[in-house]
Amino acid sequence: MLFLSFYYFMDLLPKEKPRYTPLSPEMKQEVRKLERYSNGIRLIVSEKLKTVDDVKSYISQTEKEIEDITNLRQKYRNKLRNCIDDNLIKEYKSKRDNCTTILNRHRKNIKIANYILEDTPNVKKVIEIEKQMRKEQEDIAKTKKKDRYEKWY
Repeated sequence: MLFLSFYYFMDLLPKEKPRYTPLSPEMKQEVRKLERYSNGIRLIVSEKLKTVDDVKSYISQTEKEIEDITNLRQKYRNKLRNCIDDNLIKEYKSKRDNCTTILNRHRKNIKIANYILEDTPNVKKVIEIEKQMRKEQEDIAKTKKKDRYEKWY
């Protein structure tokens, strides 16, 4: 805090907070795309997915889990309808809410996994273009070195 005050009095820090300027629609779209890629990478790392087949099997496994949890949640809802004990009602409601939380997480992960499958061909194409560009740059650098070397002799 002492240093912040020092910088403030030396006019190195602004006295007012800068005003927020909204992003352009194009920049907002790029931010969304960046968040989409970041979420995909987080899912890949957390679930240790290595191939497209791993992603597909993850989706099918998660869909089965969603079905099981949905059935479990429905059982808690059915128990709630006939229950009259307040303690049991609280317990069933908390279990039902926990099931809902898990379902939301699984649905979000399936959505992210589907984005991964959707983005894979485009990412592969971009990687191939980048590899080709790097190879061309290396060839140009080698040619320049070779030309310099030959000029000296």
